[in-house]
Amino acid sequence: MPINLGTINAYYNIQLKPHEVSAFLKEERGKESYEQPRNLEEQAISLIGRPLYEAFIRGHTVKQWGKDPRELPAEIIKRLPVRHSYNNRYFTDPYEGIPAEGYGNLFKRLHDHPNIQVQLNTDWLDERKNYWGTLPILYTGAVDQFFDHKYGRLEWRSIELERQVLDRPDYQGCSVMNYAEVDVPYTRIHEFKHFHPEKAPIDKTVIYKEYSKIIGESSEPYYPVNTPKTLSFSNDTKPMPISWTACGLVGDWEGTVISTWTIP
Repeated sequence: MPINLGTINAYYNIQLKPHEVSAFLKEERGKESYEQPRNLEEQAISLIGRPLYEAFIRGHTVKQWGKDPRELPAEIIKRLPVRHSYNNRYFTDPYEGIPAEGYGNLFKRLHDHPNIQVQLNTDWLDERKNYWGTLPILYTGAVDQFFDHKYGRLEWRSIELERQVLDRPDYQGCSVMNYAEVDVPYTRIHEFKHFHPEKAPIDKTVIYKEYSKIIGESSEPYYPVNTPKTLSFSNDTKPMPISWTACGLVGDWEGTVISTWTIP
């Protein structure tokens, strides 16, 4: 991802120029058009046509969400970038980067700051009464649990990461690659050494295979499944006691946006 000129040329075995992409995709979309896409599948086909959808979107969606794409809302796929050039960056920010010394050192220094305290083995939901009204709170946990499931339970997905150390200098040639085939159990592979091409090469590499899972008893909720119930939960205003001052809820999980509530 994203779908770009390189993707289109390689998949169709053609040699389009950037100025030819619009007409080509218009022709592909015209083979199966939807004026008012009702679900993710119809929206994706309306963006890139069925062949690219079947090759790169459908299988990954089934694995990621555990749902047929026709059961998911069209809004999920609307943020998919489609490039008419060889630009393969997901975002269009003018600058992108990672900490020069890695995220480990960044968080270690944050942890060592005298104004920051970390409490382990602590359930926020058990301790929140001790903090309401005493300081600003930014909550990033499961939003339905925040309300003690008063407004119902959302359907969540979790992930599992499988670490492998391989006796080869390079496994896949890039930092993250999606594996869209339904018969491949993982959704993507991370190979972090490619974030640091400036470092001296070594003869080994570390990869993490990412699996999307349903929530189990010991699973951590990562993504609420974007269903009409989730969207209704997100868009509805939830009343909070006046004592819950300066509290914000934030989240943007894989296209599922949970609104921010701020209590002045």
